[in-house]
Amino acid sequence: MDWRLCLVLLLTALNCVVRGQEHQMPPKMISTFNLEYYYPRDSILTDATINCKAQNGQIQYEWKKNGVVVQNSQFVPIDRSTGTLKFVRMQNEHYGTYQCFATNEYGTSLSKPFKVKESRLGSFPAGDAEEVRCKEFEHCKIQCRDKPTCLPDSQCRVEWKIGEGTQTNVEINKRVGVDGNGDLHFMWTNTNDWISLQYRCGVWQEQRKMLVLGSETTLRIDPVSTVPEREPISVFKENGKAMYGGKGVLRCMFSGFPAPDVEWISPTKEVIKDTDGKYAISDFGRVLTILQAKPEYEGFYICKGKGKVESGPQRVFFNVTSAPILTGVNQMRDLVVLVEKKATFRCEAESLPNEEPPTLPIWKKNGVDLVIDGGKYILSENSKVLEVTDVQKGSDTGTYQCMSENSEGVLLKEAILKVIDPITILERPLGRYKIMPGDVLNLVVVADTDPSLTLQYKWMFTDNQGNEKEIESNEYWKFSRPINNNLTIDVRLSTDPGIVYSLTGDYKLKIYHNYDQKFINVTIETDIITTGEYNKWINSQNDRITIYCTCIFYFKCPCSFV
Repeated sequence: MDWRLCLVLLLTALNCVVRGQEHQMPPKMISTFNLEYYYPRDSILTDATINCKAQNGQIQYEWKKNGVVVQNSQFVPIDRSTGTLKFVRMQNEHYGTYQCFATNEYGTSLSKPFKVKESRLGSFPAGDAEEVRCKEFEHCKIQCRDKPTCLPDSQCRVEWKIGEGTQTNVEINKRVGVDGNGDLHFMWTNTNDWISLQYRCGVWQEQRKMLVLGSETTLRIDPVSTVPEREPISVFKENGKAMYGGKGVLRCMFSGFPAPDVEWISPTKEVIKDTDGKYAISDFGRVLTILQAKPEYEGFYICKGKGKVESGPQRVFFNVTSAPILTGVNQMRDLVVLVEKKATFRCEAESLPNEEPPTLPIWKKNGVDLVIDGGKYILSENSKVLEVTDVQKGSDTGTYQCMSENSEGVLLKEAILKVIDPITILERPLGRYKIMPGDVLNLVVVADTDPSLTLQYKWMFTDNQGNEKEIESNEYWKFSRPINNNLTIDVRLSTDPGIVYSLTGDYKLKIYHNYDQKFINVTIETDIITTGEYNKWINSQNDRITIYCTCIFYFKCPCSFV
């Protein structure tokens, strides 16, 4: 057979074995989801598809909203074979908490619950314009009054306009900025800021591509005769918050003439610069973005306005928060356990420092709450450890879930339990054999295990001097193919007693896979001894005995004793 064809057949067989093992496992969710999704109501949606995907075999998917199965419909089509949920046109009843369930014949895996909310942009109330009077070269703030609701925050921004229409933006620069509330600040004013046109606050919603305007304001600037120097003064600061691994923003704004620079100092007293993967400074120094937040980044940050003189330090706090996390080792690990043994899952959920402690874990199997009765299921260590006793293939194989929550979110972790049959030895050799020149000895072993696993065999040999080695096929040792379960000791063509003797000793067969192992021990002996072995025995006898013997093969030897 052509070697290339042999290789193809071998790879195909291995692939079938691997895929066969995967297909006999409970499902495991591999999709991740946002905590929240926002879609506008009564709009035709072109990009509102949420995909759910799990691994291990042929899977059917089901979606639930607020705990009730979502039915396939014109406005919310669902594909149970691919896990796709699509929103075509949002109605009020489509908003809620969603969760995906992936099921095969061995169990059910769950997604983390997430919320689908309405993408919204309100409007400014009608009202008369207001007037703000400021003094030239001093700080001036125009408030964005009655700012409408805009959701989600990540899709919203404040834009200030001047004059009629929506075309003329107020230029944002080192002297002019917008704070976290949407208010417009002049770090110092000049008479050109008053051009007899109204300032208007605008809110832009990116997802809806909509802009609403309001909060009309007339600005009056009172001129002064001299140009003063004004030291930096804090006019706005804002604390920040980020989820573990997410982004968070801190803000500081300083007035002064000329407009001051802004310097940021970390909780470890280091001056902050733009740093890839950690810090980004923007908006002319007024905004510090902390990237990929970690618990050690939490603390008080210092901001300073720096002109010809330096402002007093201002403290802003950065809070790193998270849903409960798992700590320690061996947390919610997939397990393969032999029938009638026990399986132990650990779910040691904790909150980050300075957060409210999480709830005690709730345990589920295939998405259904476990009934903890102290028999089959045993909880310990304050419900953080689940023990499944006397496991059986049909009833205990599945996907187990641990759930805990705190004020910041929900922890959902899954682990697969697969119960397998142990290795069984169906046929084995005797514990002891003797061989002589011309013999052939077949050590035949037949073993069985769980259909999803493949047995491996490893033969070891320990000679009469206690030296151990792994057996390799040679002239006298021959393995069965393609697996090494049978060993043949073949000395048919050997008349050398030394060869036969070298094959005697202790043979050990290890039968194993990743989750179980069994051993078979066989001792091989012979009635042959070598000259060296015989002389050892003679020397241990009375020194007065003189032996005249050149070679001894079978304990039958013409010897003279004097």
